[in-house]
Amino acid sequence: MEKLKQINRKCKRFSARLKTSKGVLCVETPSTNIVLCNVGQATGFLKEDANNLLQELPTVDLLKYIAAKGESHSFLVFADVESSRLFHEAHNGKAKAMNGTVIYMNYVEGVPSDEILCTVNPPKGLKIIPDFITIEEEKEFITLFDWIDESNLKNRQVKHYGYEFRYGSNDVDLNAPLDKEIPPQCDILWDRLRAQGIAINVPDQLTVNKYLPGQGIPSHVDRHSPFGDTILSLSLGSDVVMDWKHHSNKYVPIVVPARSMLVMQEEARYDWQHAIQPRTWDPIVQIRKHERVITGDTRPRDTRISLTFRKTREGPCECCYNILCDRFKKDGELDNVLASHLEELHVHQVYEQIAGHFSTTRHKRWPRVDEFLQSIPSGAVLLDLGAGNGKNILNRNDILQIAGERSAGLLLECSAHTRAISGSDCVRLDLLHSPLRDECADVIICVAVIHHFCSEARRKQSILTIARLLRPGGVALITVWAKDQTKSNYLDTNKENRDTDLVTTIGGVNLPIHENRTQFQHSDLLVPWKLRQIRDKKLTNTSDTFLRYYHVFEDGELDDLCKPELKIENSFYEEGNWCVVCKKL
Repeated sequence: MEKLKQINRKCKRFSARLKTSKGVLCVETPSTNIVLCNVGQATGFLKEDANNLLQELPTVDLLKYIAAKGESHSFLVFADVESSRLFHEAHNGKAKAMNGTVIYMNYVEGVPSDEILCTVNPPKGLKIIPDFITIEEEKEFITLFDWIDESNLKNRQVKHYGYEFRYGSNDVDLNAPLDKEIPPQCDILWDRLRAQGIAINVPDQLTVNKYLPGQGIPSHVDRHSPFGDTILSLSLGSDVVMDWKHHSNKYVPIVVPARSMLVMQEEARYDWQHAIQPRTWDPIVQIRKHERVITGDTRPRDTRISLTFRKTREGPCECCYNILCDRFKKDGELDNVLASHLEELHVHQVYEQIAGHFSTTRHKRWPRVDEFLQSIPSGAVLLDLGAGNGKNILNRNDILQIAGERSAGLLLECSAHTRAISGSDCVRLDLLHSPLRDECADVIICVAVIHHFCSEARRKQSILTIARLLRPGGVALITVWAKDQTKSNYLDTNKENRDTDLVTTIGGVNLPIHENRTQFQHSDLLVPWKLRQIRDKKLTNTSDTFLRYYHVFEDGELDDLCKPELKIENSFYEEGNWCVVCKKL
């Protein structure tokens, strides 16, 4: 009896805590839903663990296990109240998780939805042909192409046939064919494709990738000019979910089954990016009434081998899909159209999706920025260009402050921050196309913005905007991320500085993906942002990683960019950033 009272007290405490912090309403009347109060995704409790608790209850029918990412509680949905009641009586305060934690549970009336409805259609020209080869043929292909490289187990392992696929430039050197050509065992694939009504030129380049569970490939489009209009991928060993993203911000997850042939043509070949998330599991994606539903259930990944076939070609691309096409790339400098599209994909769209989390990481002004702002005289007009969440807006009513921000999400954060500050306002503003009148500001700050522009011409254009908006005699503080991080707190001394082998290609531009907290090895790169979502005023982890474009500056590069339109008054380095204070004469 005393043990039962102790369990009830624990359950009531968990009930109160869940109601206060998570909005979960527990009830005493048995229902088909149970909340496991102290075990969930954050504690390592999996669906398999829940199923193990059912082994001694053969009549109990569990329909669903729901565990939100980053949460230390989870939900069970049973087929009927009797199944729920039997499970509760058998395990509440008695069952233990794998780590030894005693599990406490309560009934709940409802459970959160663990499903995401995806209404976007797959890319035009994308075909998945299931069971393209038999199980026996799959075994033969695995025997033919599998290998073990003990020296490279951290990253996916790669083999090449015909020509080496160069990941640094996403192309091949047609003057350097390999001795190993595509094995003749692959010839059966071409006839089967033609039998499916798919006209192809026989490939002459094959890349074999071996993915262990937890490995993936960043979002990319295969470079247009070096290869033909059809790319093929045969999957061996394991199913995988491939994420497809369009530059218009469309997204659709596609299940690629083992033994299937993936065919990329038209938009899928030229106008969408595809990626495989680096994780050991994939969500189960179901098709219901012609709509994709990403369920809360998962399945583990196994080792997967993909055979990617390409037909090489020479000359500039002739496709009609301009945004990701490499024919817009000039020697040494990006075409303005391509640079704009690159910023849309890897700056603007990213900040819209991470705005809330980003804002929670930006609280205090940098010391030298604060020192500069505190020196502003009474009656001045201050523009903050690229204001973010508005943290640099001063709590002063003797100056006029205008915060300009392009991201709608960050503008909301900025508005909330500045609402109570008299004499301040927020406007949506693109630094390259500012609608503000000439010579309207006495002081301008532009903190951590210009490094997001993808070409030197566009970075120079941003400086010209600052000079145009400043009154004669006005001053500006401009900061950018420095390539040299050795004098900052950014570096993690436990991480090895090495050149990355992860590259994504957009319109012929090959951008290395930086490893966070290591020294920069490249001037133009993509920096990962691991998203955390805000729930009930708390941050929770997600599996989403976004890539932000940066041009990191060399010593003196920012000074040269500001000249001759602005006179450099002071140039300094602060916490991994190059900073200049400059004046318009």
